[in-house]
Amino acid sequence: MSTHNPPPKHFLILDSDDTDREIIASALRSTFADTNVEHTGNPATAEAWCNERQFDCMIIDYNLPIMDGLRFGLKLRGLFPHIAMILVTKVGNDMLAARALRSGMSDYIPKSLITPDTIHVIIARAVYVADQARIIAEQRAELEIFAYTLAHNFKQPIRQIRTFASLISDELEAQDIAVSEKHLRFLMDATGRLGDLVDVMSQYTLLNKAPQIHAIDLLTVIASAKTAVAPFLEEHGARIETSDTPVVMGNETLMLQVIQNLIVNGVKYNNSPTPLIHISAKTIGKLCLLEITDNGIGIDPQYHDSVFDPLVRLHTAAEYPGTGLGLTLARKAVQTQGGRIWCESTPGEGATFVLELLLSTDALSVGDAIPAAVAGHPALQDCSVL
Repeated sequence: MSTHNPPPKHFLILDSDDTDREIIASALRSTFADTNVEHTGNPATAEAWCNERQFDCMIIDYNLPIMDGLRFGLKLRGLFPHIAMILVTKVGNDMLAARALRSGMSDYIPKSLITPDTIHVIIARAVYVADQARIIAEQRAELEIFAYTLAHNFKQPIRQIRTFASLISDELEAQDIAVSEKHLRFLMDATGRLGDLVDVMSQYTLLNKAPQIHAIDLLTVIASAKTAVAPFLEEHGARIETSDTPVVMGNETLMLQVIQNLIVNGVKYNNSPTPLIHISAKTIGKLCLLEITDNGIGIDPQYHDSVFDPLVRLHTAAEYPGTGLGLTLARKAVQTQGGRIWCESTPGEGATFVLELLLSTDALSVGDAIPAAVAGHPALQDCSVL
């Protein structure tokens, strides 16, 4: 996968000098293709625009009415911690540059040095750093939630192990072998659940590593998924229907496991005499929407987002066994490939999981070899138990 971020497209210039705004806007349009540049001399307007839409980068003049650019940038940094901000000024020095960086600015450049080349280097670097900071913050928040919920779920099987171990000890003294055997089975079930939690914790962590992305044929991936779950489908009397699907950008190994997981879920959470999974796709511009639809029990709209959260279960383990991490891992795998996934469902009418993926480009061909490190990716190796 390329290590380069897509070029910034949406800029906001805050400068009280009309001529300077036009000069900066012209430099941006000269160096970044298909650029949308908005500019104003009013800080309040700039703040309102930031609340309404997302900018890749802001260029802020130091000399502003009411408050200087540093103070205004510091205010915006508190509201929008991951936006790239460049301070510009007609007259500057090293001291001002140092103050700019301490105040939360991504970088600083005197207006006299602004050219298409210099602005390109500075903005590309600032946007990259801001984006990496955002990714790190999001991953940290995800891991904090994941660790908290996982620790909570560890407690139940550990408590059961302690309880049944104590009971078995008492029963062995009383030579009550029959009851001890029953409690030993409970003990083994608890250790199995604990092992599953350890496995998925490891899988979730590994999905933070970026796999190689290339052109993959969804028809081939779907066929592989059907083969992988064929015994499961036969056991439950389930069928899969497929329509034509395009070639998309992704990772074959991760995509296979995501589709396999959604098929298994569609069959598992299903009370129909013949569980049915329908897989189809449609294209919108440069995007593919892959839809995996089942005729199962459905999901209440209030849970359409939370079903992807770590260890969220809408049913008891007795009703539907699993760890509550299958959809979490699926979402993480899709996001790792640069896509999105969401749920559309009505209780009792089945569910549709939609994967938004980027259509392939001519730059890569279908079937490019996947590196061994990705082909053997331990994450999501067996989603059927999730």
